[in-house]
Amino acid sequence: MTKVALVTGAARGIGLATTDLLLERGWQVAMVDRDGDELTAAAGQLQGVLPVIADVSIPEQVDRMRDEALARFGRIDALVNNAGVALFSRAHQTAFEQWREVMATNLDGVFLCTQALVPALAESRGAIVNIASKTALTGQGGTSAYVAAKAGILGLTREWAVDFL
Repeated sequence: MTKVALVTGAARGIGLATTDLLLERGWQVAMVDRDGDELTAAAGQLQGVLPVIADVSIPEQVDRMRDEALARFGRIDALVNNAGVALFSRAHQTAFEQWREVMATNLDGVFLCTQALVPALAESRGAIVNIASKTALTGQGGTSAYVAAKAGILGLTREWAVDFL
């Protein structure tokens, strides 16, 4: 039986590299990204993928993303919460709208995707991989929203390790 992963932020960077690695190992992948042009370009060269244009910070789009993946593949064995945006701005210079965009994608998206996919992952006895950053532990300077969101991912990951036992 072929395993299936859903990878968010899959149009470039870590998400695309993760997709490539999973495909090399025989998995099928639902590639999710809000950048439709980049996602289409990245997925166009790959076999065994389903590109899904969705914003992980919008609950209805997360539900649609899950439903499309399950309709195509029939199962989900892994969720890779990778979608993220970076904001290079000192805390006192960061507009609240900028703060919310980073939190909505980087932290709320992890919550929403995990919440939506837990039933399918429980059925397949699957796994969740959350992508954080070393800056969540050390800070970086000029990236307070990003660091706060990534630290939140670490906290959620620890809590879910207990919740999902």
